[in-house]
Amino acid sequence: MLVTMLWCAVSLPQLTQERPETLIRLTVDPMLAPQPALRYLLLPELRELTPGNPIANYLKCLLDQDFTRPDSTLGRNALKQADRAARMDKPDWQILPKLKTDGISLLLPDLQKMRELAGGLLERFRQEATARRFDDAIVSAKTLFALARHTGEHPTLIGDLVGLAIAQIAISPLEEMLQQPGCPNLYWALTNLPSPFISLEKGLEGERMMILTELRDLDDKTPMTPAQIRKLSTYIDRLLEFEEGKSHPKVGRWIEERIRDESYLAGARRRVVDYGVPAERLALFPAAQVILLDEKRTYQVELDEAVKVMNLPTWEALKNLGAIQLPRKPSLFSGFVPPLYKVMHAQGRINQRIALLRHVEAIRIFAAEHKGQLPKSLADIDVPLPIDPFTGKHFRYEVKEGVAHLRGTPPAGGEDNPALNIHYEIVMRK
Repeated sequence: MLVTMLWCAVSLPQLTQERPETLIRLTVDPMLAPQPALRYLLLPELRELTPGNPIANYLKCLLDQDFTRPDSTLGRNALKQADRAARMDKPDWQILPKLKTDGISLLLPDLQKMRELAGGLLERFRQEATARRFDDAIVSAKTLFALARHTGEHPTLIGDLVGLAIAQIAISPLEEMLQQPGCPNLYWALTNLPSPFISLEKGLEGERMMILTELRDLDDKTPMTPAQIRKLSTYIDRLLEFEEGKSHPKVGRWIEERIRDESYLAGARRRVVDYGVPAERLALFPAAQVILLDEKRTYQVELDEAVKVMNLPTWEALKNLGAIQLPRKPSLFSGFVPPLYKVMHAQGRINQRIALLRHVEAIRIFAAEHKGQLPKSLADIDVPLPIDPFTGKHFRYEVKEGVAHLRGTPPAGGEDNPALNIHYEIVMRK
């Protein structure tokens, strides 16, 4: 496989411009789907699973620092332990209690270790693919993809992003394997991967919980004393400095400025009452407590405006995220709203890459049925083809001088990013 980044002319309907892209050249065999169709899969099947928590067992692999050398005895043993872990049935990061107490200061060293383990598996997968040991390579693929999925079970968006990065790591050796003479067709294996490959649901729930954990001392039941408010304001100062990486104006002064604005304070009271705090109770609260409760409510509104669309198809979610109107004046906790547009980009990238490889395998099936010929258009292919997750439409495809060109469309804002402009050149081996 040859992967290059270059500038090339990309022709789109009503649009022609120079665009940087990642070019991936594949030379493949015509190959029918296997019989039975699900002979090869890319995630462990239920019949392969054993009782246990894979997370703890992945970490056992890391006790041996030679796991990155799959050709060594220690490395082989460590990676076999990873194979066993990937086939356990109850992933549990056992971190929920700390997430509820530590909030945004939660330390996550285990996640980086998962990436290191993925590097060792990548090398073994690549060696097996190059040697045309396809059954062994499928075992490694299953382990890598299962590791990605288990990492995505972490109750943070960081965990989701690491899981997506591990899935991306698995794509390159998979492409190398598809080019080996005699490689089985993996169309149905790719088709039967989950979609989306990694759900963001658990990470988003963790994200919604973290800042509320940090504000657990903000009382909405009883009036707070001046000392309690000063202590909370000082704590919020430290939170903001930690999140933004720079000194922050003192929260106490920020609150005082808003208290002096009678119309702002009256609006804050109305909003907090609408949020569910009874007016008679709120009337007993000091003004600073009202302001902070209103800012907490505003944070939840801003976050939920983004989170509510994250389970839509990628192109719809990005469209809605891009249409969110940012407040003219950032709220106190606006900086804690995560960059969900970028998170959705990351999820869409792996979904797009899997969909593109499904197309490659569908083209191999077509060629096997038509004496090695490439389809002139995607409409000529009989098996179902997925849409581009960034557009909700078909991928771009054309044949020039006996070479098939398959392209994904980048999301809005990614037009000049080569990593988001994937172009497969597919040559059918005679």
